[in-house]
Amino acid sequence: MSDQQPIEPLTDAARLGWLERKVAVIEHRLGDIEERHGTVPTRVTKLEQQFEHMAGQLSELNIGQRALTVAVNVIGSKVGRLLTILTLVGSALQMIVPALLRVWFP
Repeated sequence: MSDQQPIEPLTDAARLGWLERKVAVIEHRLGDIEERHGTVPTRVTKLEQQFEHMAGQLSELNIGQRALTVAVNVIGSKVGRLLTILTLVGSALQMIVPALLRVWFP
């Protein structure tokens, strides 16, 4: 049925029926809008909660990553010191061992 009123003149009863149908359609559409709008705050609240939860997880992950970075830096500095010490001991042994061998085994 068309949205516009027919061109030919209607009787009062026909006009009233036409208006009642239009009002019923408007009420139905308004009810749908209200129903959909009623669920929007719930969905938005749920999304906000999920966002806050994920933000908390990211903060915890960031703290854990910082702790891991500190631990890796400490291990790296220890390994660097160990390699420096081993290099110094190795170079000292390369100079001392041949001299000792020459003294013990002339």
